Amino acid sequence: MKQEFEMIFHRAGDYKIFLVNLLYRTPHVHKDFEICLLLEGSVRLMTKGSAYSCEKGDLWALNPLESHELIADEPALILSLQISPDFFADIFPQIKNMEFSCPVICPDDSKDAPAVRLSSLLLSIADAYFSRKEEAPLRCAGLICLLFEDLLACLPCCRVSEKERQLSAQKAQRIRKICDYMDQHYSEKLLLTDLARELGLTMSYLSHFFKDSFGLSFQACLMKMRCEKARQLLLLTDFSLLDISIACGFSDIKYFNQGFARQFGCSPRQYRSAFEREELSRQQKSMLSTQDFLSPAASRMTLGRYLR
Repeated sequence: MKQEFEMIFHRAGDYKIFLVNLLYRTPHVHKDFEICLLLEGSVRLMTKGSAYSCEKGDLWALNPLESHELIADEPALILSLQISPDFFADIFPQIKNMEFSCPVICPDDSKDAPAVRLSSLLLSIADAYFSRKEEAPLRCAGLICLLFEDLLACLPCCRVSEKERQLSAQKAQRIRKICDYMDQHYSEKLLLTDLARELGLTMSYLSHFFKDSFGLSFQACLMKMRCEKARQLLLLTDFSLLDISIACGFSDIKYFNQGFARQFGCSPRQYRSAFEREELSRQQKSMLSTQDFLSPAASRMTLGRYLR
């Protein structure tokens, strides 16, 4: 079963660009800046306890170690650049202590608007990244520097101390431990006291830490995780609703039905039935995943539609 929360690491100084058709991305953190452009569809971005509605053409910038979640009603096409602060170590080292305060930039009608310039730069970076030309990496690196120069000029940002940065790293490590533990024990009776004991924290502190980090209470986060596991079993197996309920840690079938309905807007039986009638086929790009990464060849072809 796919892990629902994860830390994503790249080698120091690396950057990565990809296109993805995404329906849902569970709460996660990584050590990179992440700059995304929504090419098609609409998504809800959940970060820092706030929700942002993003439409086609919107661009957002996320800080390293910032927990975030993405939700779409239909598969949305996203172009993403993930880049370590170490990429700038020799030319602009202070970036490791800078944080964007507001993540989303929306386009307007002006051709010189910040979102238009940034979107054009990000598309050009992706074009160079997927290019077969020998000199393309030079162009890619140069455009990344121009992108971040523009981002720092367009987005509200603040400077954090080295101590604050280290505290953020410690927080991310704690988030990873929490997510690993929940992924291992979601099928069991799991209480906040169990997690607090595992981490050596007080109940009060952990409760506040959860809300601050994920924008959800522990119980709400656990419910979301169990419902997503149940959704996969509904589509991948012919297990009975009772067996799925037990496998995903629900105390009884009634609690399972109520929780699933709050999460997906219908009962588990209705969800499975709708899928069998192919009413969910557009949403379910893959039975095993709610995100479909495009290959380099498909990325080059897709980008051609958006490059001016």
